[in-house]
Amino acid sequence: MVKIAYFDADVVSPEEIFMAAGFTPFRLLGNPAIEHDKVNEHVPPTHCVWAKNILEQAIRGLNPEIKGVVTSHGCDCTNREFDIWVESVEIDFLFYLNVPLKRDKIALNFFLNDLKELVYQIEDRFKIKIQPEKIKEAIKLNNQIRKLLKEISEYRTKMILKGSEFHELVKLSQTNDKKKVLDILKKKLMELKNKTRFTEKKMKRILLTGSIIDDTEFLIFLEDKGFQVVADDLCIGSRYFWNTIEEDKDPIVAIAEYHLSKPLYSTKMPSYDRFEFLKFLAEKYEVDGIMNIAMKFCEPMLYDHPYMNKKFKELKIPYIFIEMSYNREQYKQLSTRFEAFAEMI
Repeated sequence: MVKIAYFDADVVSPEEIFMAAGFTPFRLLGNPAIEHDKVNEHVPPTHCVWAKNILEQAIRGLNPEIKGVVTSHGCDCTNREFDIWVESVEIDFLFYLNVPLKRDKIALNFFLNDLKELVYQIEDRFKIKIQPEKIKEAIKLNNQIRKLLKEISEYRTKMILKGSEFHELVKLSQTNDKKKVLDILKKKLMELKNKTRFTEKKMKRILLTGSIIDDTEFLIFLEDKGFQVVADDLCIGSRYFWNTIEEDKDPIVAIAEYHLSKPLYSTKMPSYDRFEFLKFLAEKYEVDGIMNIAMKFCEPMLYDHPYMNKKFKELKIPYIFIEMSYNREQYKQLSTRFEAFAEMI
């Protein structure tokens, strides 16, 4: 399986273009078990701990199946890190996708030009031709996956599917051949339709937001503390599948419009649009509380927190903000705070 990997916080990497080029899209995931040895030569101690972890793995050497990496315009940290990738990571193809912060017509035209440049550079580097029909086929396949994930996600709120199980399904969808993923999701949906609610204990219904959360062990930890994630706005979560791409127009235009119409991430603007989506989720899924989890030195989340804290207090929805390092020992150290939040709600 030949892959193009992507490294972004906002799931704006155009998987359909990679698929049309004959590659399997592959989200780079962190590994909280590794030490940051090589990366410390390149970035300061105050660098985002998750981005640092990905760069550490890349410098050590990525899987040989990965023939290219596309990173996208996210926070200042990940933007500037691209220069280090160019100098320090051995890879056949690297591309920086300059995703705009705004969502107006000018931003759309800007993004369209960058997507076309991505197509040109993939074609030039790998000596292939990306056909519009192939992109359309990929759009249809991915839309099926998005619809299935959205339907499956509803079983979290029915207390039939654990939040951690769903998190694993989204990761699987972002790291495997899409036709294989489609079959797995169809079987999973049929299985869920015949399952009963888990009733071993009354769990607190949580909306999870924050930085990139790619370690499923963290969700298992939350479940052990009595929380069930019934909704989220994570990149390994709802923002990956909330909308679908229009299938009846120019595929590059459709992809650009899709990515500029998804639920906002904290690196985009304005913050009140992001809050409105979180408010919608909190009310729709009748959550008991909201958890905002920031990786250490994640500046966009730190900037967002005061506004979110104020707005959810106004709504009288319990809210907790936690900044933590990217390692599993940290989960245990924060146990008391999570237990106190559970008692509060």
